[in-house]
Amino acid sequence: MPRPPFRTDGLLTRPLIRARLAQALAVVPDGARVLDLGCGLSELPGRFEAYVGCDRWDEVLDRNRQRFPGVRFVAWDVAVSDAPAEIRAAGPFDAVLLLALLEHLADPAAALRRAASLLAPDGRVVATTPHPLGRALLETGAALGLLSRHAAEEHERLLSRADLEAAGASAGLRLAAYRRFLLGLNQTAVFVRAT
Repeated sequence: MPRPPFRTDGLLTRPLIRARLAQALAVVPDGARVLDLGCGLSELPGRFEAYVGCDRWDEVLDRNRQRFPGVRFVAWDVAVSDAPAEIRAAGPFDAVLLLALLEHLADPAAALRRAASLLAPDGRVVATTPHPLGRALLETGAALGLLSRHAAEEHERLLSRADLEAAGASAGLRLAAYRRFLLGLNQTAVFVRAT
Protein backbone atom coordinates (compact mmCIF):
# COMPACT_ATOMS: atom_id res chain seq x y z
CA MET A 1 0.00 0.00 0.00
CA PRO A 2 1.39 3.45 -0.88
CA ARG A 3 2.36 5.93 1.81
CA PRO A 4 0.11 8.92 2.43
CA PRO A 5 0.97 12.04 0.43
CA PHE A 6 2.57 14.20 3.14
CA ARG A 7 4.83 16.19 0.89
CA THR A 8 4.34 18.09 -2.28
CA ASP A 9 7.42 16.76 -3.98
CA GLY A 10 7.26 18.53 -7.31
CA LEU A 11 8.62 22.02 -7.86
CA LEU A 12 5.33 23.08 -9.45
CA THR A 13 3.03 21.12 -7.15
CA ARG A 14 2.30 23.96 -4.69
CA PRO A 15 1.35 26.42 -7.47
CA LEU A 16 -0.89 23.72 -8.99
CA ILE A 17 -2.59 23.18 -5.63
CA ARG A 18 -3.12 26.93 -5.25
CA ALA A 19 -4.64 27.11 -8.75
CA ARG A 20 -7.01 24.25 -7.90
CA LEU A 21 -8.06 25.93 -4.67
CA ALA A 22 -8.69 29.21 -6.47
CA GLN A 23 -10.92 27.43 -8.97
CA ALA A 24 -12.91 25.75 -6.21
CA LEU A 25 -13.21 28.84 -4.05
CA ALA A 26 -14.57 30.81 -7.00
CA VAL A 27 -17.66 28.57 -7.15
CA VAL A 28 -18.28 27.90 -3.45
CA PRO A 29 -20.86 30.35 -2.05
CA ASP A 30 -19.93 32.57 0.89
CA GLY A 31 -20.96 31.01 4.18
CA ALA A 32 -21.23 27.54 2.63
CA ARG A 33 -21.13 24.39 4.71
CA VAL A 34 -18.24 22.54 3.06
CA LEU A 35 -17.32 18.86 2.93
CA ASP A 36 -13.83 18.28 1.51
CA LEU A 37 -13.38 14.68 0.29
CA GLY A 38 -9.80 13.51 -0.07
CA CYS A 39 -8.77 16.69 1.72
CA GLY A 40 -5.07 15.82 2.07
CA LEU A 41 -3.05 18.43 3.95
CA SER A 42 -5.65 21.09 3.28
CA GLU A 43 -5.47 24.85 3.63
CA LEU A 44 -9.26 25.18 3.41
CA PRO A 45 -10.36 24.84 7.06
CA GLY A 46 -9.26 28.39 7.81
CA ARG A 47 -11.44 29.71 4.98
CA PHE A 48 -14.82 28.29 6.03
CA GLU A 49 -16.63 28.42 9.35
CA ALA A 50 -18.47 25.19 8.62
CA TYR A 51 -15.86 22.79 7.20
CA VAL A 52 -15.42 19.02 7.47
CA GLY A 53 -12.40 17.32 5.92
CA CYS A 54 -12.26 13.63 5.01
CA ASP A 55 -9.32 11.49 4.00
CA ARG A 56 -8.47 7.80 3.98
CA TRP A 57 -5.10 8.36 5.69
CA ASP A 58 -5.12 8.55 9.50
CA GLU A 59 -1.71 10.23 9.45
CA VAL A 60 -3.02 13.00 7.19
CA LEU A 61 -6.02 13.48 9.44
CA ASP A 62 -3.82 13.64 12.53
CA ARG A 63 -1.61 16.29 10.94
CA ASN A 64 -4.66 18.33 9.95
CA ARG A 65 -6.06 18.07 13.48
CA GLN A 66 -2.78 19.42 14.85
CA ARG A 67 -2.78 22.29 12.36
CA PHE A 68 -6.48 23.14 12.78
CA PRO A 69 -7.62 22.30 16.32
CA GLY A 70 -11.37 22.45 16.61
CA VAL A 71 -12.00 21.57 12.95
CA ARG A 72 -13.65 18.23 12.28
CA PHE A 73 -11.62 15.71 10.26
CA VAL A 74 -13.12 12.26 9.64
CA ALA A 75 -11.62 9.06 8.27
CA TRP A 76 -13.53 8.09 5.14
CA ASP A 77 -12.50 6.61 1.81
CA VAL A 78 -15.25 7.76 -0.56
CA ALA A 79 -14.03 5.19 -3.10
CA VAL A 80 -15.01 2.19 -0.98
CA SER A 81 -17.96 2.99 1.29
CA ASP A 82 -20.93 5.21 1.94
CA ALA A 83 -20.50 8.14 4.30
CA PRO A 84 -20.02 7.30 7.96
CA ALA A 85 -22.75 8.35 10.38
CA GLU A 86 -20.62 11.25 11.65
CA ILE A 87 -20.57 12.79 8.15
CA ARG A 88 -24.27 12.19 7.51
CA ALA A 89 -25.08 13.85 10.86
CA ALA A 90 -22.93 16.90 9.97
CA GLY A 91 -24.74 17.45 6.66
CA PRO A 92 -26.32 18.38 4.45
CA PHE A 93 -23.57 20.38 2.80
CA ASP A 94 -23.79 23.35 0.45
CA ALA A 95 -20.57 22.30 -1.30
CA VAL A 96 -18.83 18.94 -1.52
CA LEU A 97 -15.29 19.25 -2.86
CA LEU A 98 -13.39 16.56 -4.76
CA LEU A 99 -10.20 18.39 -5.66
CA ALA A 100 -7.72 16.30 -7.64
CA LEU A 101 -9.49 13.14 -6.48
CA LEU A 102 -11.67 11.63 -9.22
CA GLU A 103 -8.69 10.77 -11.43
CA HIS A 104 -7.38 8.54 -8.62
CA LEU A 105 -10.56 6.44 -8.38
CA ALA A 106 -11.53 3.33 -10.32
CA ASP A 107 -15.21 4.38 -10.19
CA PRO A 108 -15.62 8.18 -10.18
CA ALA A 109 -19.40 7.83 -10.57
CA ALA A 110 -19.65 5.98 -7.24
CA ALA A 111 -17.76 8.78 -5.47
CA LEU A 112 -20.01 11.39 -7.11
CA ARG A 113 -23.10 9.42 -6.06
CA ARG A 114 -21.86 9.32 -2.46
CA ALA A 115 -21.06 13.05 -2.59
CA ALA A 116 -24.49 13.85 -4.05
CA SER A 117 -26.23 12.02 -1.20
CA LEU A 118 -24.77 14.60 1.22
CA LEU A 119 -25.84 17.75 -0.63
CA ALA A 120 -28.28 20.35 0.62
CA PRO A 121 -31.22 20.82 -1.81
CA ASP A 122 -29.43 23.50 -3.85
CA GLY A 123 -25.91 22.35 -3.03
CA ARG A 124 -23.14 21.64 -5.49
CA VAL A 125 -20.35 19.15 -6.00
CA VAL A 126 -17.11 20.81 -7.14
CA ALA A 127 -14.43 18.65 -8.75
CA THR A 128 -11.07 19.50 -10.25
CA THR A 129 -9.06 17.06 -12.33
CA PRO A 130 -6.24 17.12 -14.85
CA HIS A 131 -7.52 17.11 -18.44
CA PRO A 132 -6.53 14.15 -20.67
CA LEU A 133 -4.79 16.55 -23.09
CA GLY A 134 -2.21 17.17 -20.38
CA ARG A 135 -1.26 13.51 -19.92
CA ALA A 136 2.15 13.72 -21.62
CA LEU A 137 3.05 16.94 -19.82
CA LEU A 138 1.88 15.50 -16.50
CA GLU A 139 3.94 12.33 -16.93
CA THR A 140 7.00 14.24 -18.11
CA GLY A 141 6.65 16.78 -15.29
CA ALA A 142 6.45 13.96 -12.73
CA ALA A 143 9.48 12.19 -14.22
CA LEU A 144 11.49 15.43 -14.08
CA GLY A 145 10.42 16.23 -10.52
CA LEU A 146 8.35 19.25 -11.52
CA LEU A 147 5.09 17.59 -10.47
CA SER A 148 4.30 14.98 -7.83
CA ARG A 149 5.52 11.52 -8.80
CA HIS A 150 3.30 10.02 -6.14
CA ALA A 151 0.13 11.58 -7.54
CA ALA A 152 0.98 10.69 -11.14
CA GLU A 153 1.62 7.06 -10.21
CA GLU A 154 -1.79 6.80 -8.53
CA HIS A 155 -3.85 8.10 -11.46
CA GLU A 156 -6.44 5.57 -12.57
CA ARG A 157 -7.64 7.59 -15.54
CA LEU A 158 -7.74 11.18 -16.74
CA LEU A 159 -11.33 12.23 -17.37
CA SER A 160 -12.61 14.30 -20.28
CA ARG A 161 -15.57 16.64 -20.02
CA ALA A 162 -17.75 13.89 -21.53
CA ASP A 163 -16.45 11.42 -18.92
CA LEU A 164 -17.27 13.87 -16.14
CA GLU A 165 -20.77 14.50 -17.53
CA ALA A 166 -21.43 10.75 -17.81
CA ALA A 167 -20.15 10.03 -14.29
CA GLY A 168 -22.26 12.87 -12.93
CA ALA A 169 -25.37 11.71 -14.80
CA SER A 170 -25.03 8.19 -13.42
CA ALA A 171 -24.83 9.77 -9.95
CA GLY A 172 -28.02 11.82 -10.51
CA LEU A 173 -26.06 15.02 -11.10
CA ARG A 174 -26.05 17.55 -13.91
CA LEU A 175 -22.93 19.41 -15.00
CA ALA A 176 -23.94 23.01 -14.28
CA ALA A 177 -20.60 24.69 -14.98
CA TYR A 178 -17.34 23.64 -16.57
CA ARG A 179 -14.07 25.49 -17.00
CA ARG A 180 -10.57 24.59 -18.08
CA PHE A 181 -7.61 26.32 -16.42
CA LEU A 182 -3.82 26.31 -16.45
CA LEU A 183 -3.63 26.49 -20.24
CA GLY A 184 -6.49 23.99 -20.51
CA LEU A 185 -4.51 21.22 -18.83
CA ASN A 186 -6.81 21.12 -15.79
CA GLN A 187 -10.57 21.43 -15.42
CA THR A 188 -13.23 22.34 -12.90
CA ALA A 189 -16.64 20.70 -12.98
CA VAL A 190 -19.57 21.96 -10.89
CA PHE A 191 -22.43 19.53 -10.49
CA VAL A 192 -25.95 20.05 -9.13
CA ARG A 193 -28.81 17.61 -8.66
CA ALA A 194 -30.34 16.63 -11.98
CA THR A 195 -33.93 16.97 -10.76
